[in-house]
Amino acid sequence: MKSIPASTRDTYLSTGYVVLRDLLADNELADLQEVCDSLLMEPPDDDNGGKSHDIGRGHDRRFLRHRHEDQPALRDFVLGAQMKRLASTFVGGHPHLFNEQFVVKGPKTGASFAWHQDSAYVGFAHEPYVTLWMALDDTTVENGAVFILPRDLNEDRSIVAHLWDSEGKELVGYSGDHPGEPALVSAGSVVAFSSVTLHRSSANVTDRPRRGFIAQYSSEPILDPKTGKPKTFAKPL
Repeated sequence: MKSIPASTRDTYLSTGYVVLRDLLADNELADLQEVCDSLLMEPPDDDNGGKSHDIGRGHDRRFLRHRHEDQPALRDFVLGAQMKRLASTFVGGHPHLFNEQFVVKGPKTGASFAWHQDSAYVGFAHEPYVTLWMALDDTTVENGAVFILPRDLNEDRSIVAHLWDSEGKELVGYSGDHPGEPALVSAGSVVAFSSVTLHRSSANVTDRPRRGFIAQYSSEPILDPKTGKPKTFAKPL
């Protein structure tokens, strides 16, 4: 992994996100691509066996979730020293792995994803965490780029009201006119945004899949107040 600019944290706090172009080393990118492609050979499981939000849409929009424990290369990456260094930039010196998943939009029919905050899917009060969205393919508006609605995290870390769209199988937290700022990046780039930053993604209308990987890190374990257990993971790096 390449070095992180000194201004990264300040940019993240003032706009709610930062784009780190070509950050991953070649071997890191190749490992993620290989794991993703191997998991794509498995049948779609939209709700992770009933354990996750049912937001997948089969081959149209696939979420390949929580596989670092049985994929050594993925485990070493998400729990490794380089990711600790990166995550610490945003959540402080003791990051915990909260969640990880590949997101793949199928060719031609790859669904868009509506405006939302990742924190809206947690379901209870928690400290904002960071989402590290990693491009495994060059991203364009045509193949499913991420769009960001800037937010000054120094002033506002609130979670807005979201409505469930049963047809799109997703929460929707914004329906205004702002188009958002597209993160048009090459494979190996990372888009880091807060879990309270509104974002969306466009549909994939190209003839190739668009692959991405998400790793999310919190400053402390995110525990469900009803059970006292982690919402997903709470693994210290």
